[in-house]
Amino acid sequence: MKGTTVSVAEGKKGFSRLLQHATEKKEKIIVTKRKKPVAVIVPYEEYQRSMRLEGYKKIMEAREAFSKTGLRADQIYKEAKKQLERRP
Repeated sequence: MKGTTVSVAEGKKGFSRLLQHATEKKEKIIVTKRKKPVAVIVPYEEYQRSMRLEGYKKIMEAREAFSKTGLRADQIYKEAKKQLERRP
């Protein structure tokens, strides 16, 4: 994916144009403040993909942590269900 860098001031002037580049041209826009990156404008599909990958990563980390406990999945499920049922 191509990328463009703009300052906050440039971004304010041409926000609509930047959104068009991000959506139609699938371009990543890096926004800088005093020449340091502070934000990125990306197409929504890329954002969704990123969130999905982050979710998968968290699931795999949790899976690894549970496997180290020596507990079986059904034991974890039963305990979690009990705790949820106790909540007001």
